[in-house]
Amino acid sequence: MLSFQLDQHSGTPLYNQIYEQIRDLILTGELTAAAKLPSTRSLASNLGVSRNTIDTAYYQLQSEGYIDSAPKSGFYVCDITPVDYHSQPKPPSCLTPSLSENISSSSSKPAYLYDFDPYSIDISHFPFSIWRRLSRQVLMDDETLFLLGDNHGDAQLRNAICNYVRMSRQVSCTPEQIIVGAGVDYLLQMLSLVFHSMGVKQITLESPGYTQAAHIFHNTGLSVMPGILDKNGLTTDSIAAESSIVYVTPSHQFPMGAVMPYGRRLELLHWANSFSNRYIIEDDHDSEFRYRGKPVPALQGMDPRQCVIYIGTFSKAIAPAIRVGYMILPPELLKQYEIICGHYSCTVSRIDQAILTLFLQEGYFEKHVNRMRKIYRSKHDLVLECLHPLIQKHHLKLQGEHAGMHITIELPSGLSEAQLIRTAGRHGIHLYGIHDHYLPDHFPEHPQEAILLGYSGLSEDEIKDGIRLMTDTNLF
Repeated sequence: MLSFQLDQHSGTPLYNQIYEQIRDLILTGELTAAAKLPSTRSLASNLGVSRNTIDTAYYQLQSEGYIDSAPKSGFYVCDITPVDYHSQPKPPSCLTPSLSENISSSSSKPAYLYDFDPYSIDISHFPFSIWRRLSRQVLMDDETLFLLGDNHGDAQLRNAICNYVRMSRQVSCTPEQIIVGAGVDYLLQMLSLVFHSMGVKQITLESPGYTQAAHIFHNTGLSVMPGILDKNGLTTDSIAAESSIVYVTPSHQFPMGAVMPYGRRLELLHWANSFSNRYIIEDDHDSEFRYRGKPVPALQGMDPRQCVIYIGTFSKAIAPAIRVGYMILPPELLKQYEIICGHYSCTVSRIDQAILTLFLQEGYFEKHVNRMRKIYRSKHDLVLECLHPLIQKHHLKLQGEHAGMHITIELPSGLSEAQLIRTAGRHGIHLYGIHDHYLPDHFPEHPQEAILLGYSGLSEDEIKDGIRLMTDTNLF
């Protein structure tokens, strides 16, 4: 069994430490070609870390060509000529920030004056007093919440979700079609089990796109292929021929921000309906936050033949720690889910489910979303105002504005995304690039250069000061 020296207090994520130490063992020849690595489960147990930490380290090693996986066998070291590694400069670690951990190639976490994180949210306006009151109420009213409930999620919560998505997103469903789980990642793992039982081998994802989904599907044994984007989102002719599942974010493509128009949605539905057992996963990750016009109806509501799997979460609208996601399965797929996953208990506490049910039923969720939409719109408009001089001076192009929690800035020819991020970091500004959102094994020869400028987690003063610093330091 491999052993490592892990420092919980170094500021370097544990998966990065494990990745670097395995990479060193391979490059120095201590791990030879074809050597089998421990399973993710056994290594996680030996090191006392989560299995996801090992998954992430192995995934990066595989994407960089240090190891490879054999179906139903495990991970093996690739044939790499050993080098005098200690005399060589360390190759940079480029683990993707979509895996929800802060990235640092140094031994300590860098301190930034302004962190334009596209994943952050503003929790300072959350109605904590109401949530506490509802918590007390459910604990006093129903002692049965300490017993196991429905494996799909409590009926009252599923009914509340059904009413919400029907009214706000024009989703067509019944409460029986809804599966509640501890976040989207868990639900995607359950879907992977169902797909395997159906003989699915390959799935197409948007690239650039939500790489955490790619990571999950890859680790469950599915082949992940990139789908090409244009200004209207995923192009249907780029869907891999062997793919029977497509994963899209049509209402606000992440990270480029495109809204898939009606015609392209019809093309996608036509693709799905052309053969049996083709499905579209619609991730409606931040549909609540549009700042111009009405919310775009969900793709699922346009689908009379029921081939769309609708996935939503309360993490961005309420708080990440709530960890409540849900998916709405077409009736035929629900039958297969019952066979394969019906015995799994719901992973969300029944107490949390009861609190969220009241939060939805009594109108608090709608009030909170409306309030946050105004706050985020104000921050969004401020970003556009502050960026205007830079846009004019450097002919920058924006994508994804008027929705979501970040703005995508296309960089002009000759300006390197990686160099811009490094330069910004030296001035205390944390920027995020588009390159981390391409599928690792399918990085394009000429990738787009762009910056994701998140604003939701910053105050308005921080937004103004941060963009002013970008201007004063001639960052672009």
